[in-house]
Amino acid sequence: MSIPLLFMGIVSKLEKAFITMRLSGGRINKAQKGGYAGGTTALGYKTEDKKLIIHEKQAEVIRMIFKMKRYKRMGLREIARELNKNSVPTARGGKWHGRTVKYMLGNPLYKGTAHYKDNKVKNKELALV
Repeated sequence: MSIPLLFMGIVSKLEKAFITMRLSGGRINKAQKGGYAGGTTALGYKTEDKKLIIHEKQAEVIRMIFKMKRYKRMGLREIARELNKNSVPTARGGKWHGRTVKYMLGNPLYKGTAHYKDNKVKNKELALV
């Protein structure tokens, strides 16, 4: 391989690293300020003007799951069966599973803590429970 081609390859890798660093830094900065840093939108939320806001119809499903766990003392699989029995849609339109319910119950966003990578920011406006 010739020196100019090798040099161009090194410059290309360096430029890619700089772009990745700038994009990642921007997302981290936005997350630290309590903003939406991108990624898959959790059930119960939607994005509007690059901001995460509550999707009221879906938020009722999340509240229902937390109520079934807390007040009815239902197990994870039992909650999933109940949701499937009542044809409650998942985020992707599939069937509910116990592990999905467990993930939702453990998602800090539903209690008002947004996170991106190692950054966690309290945002009471996003709390559903």
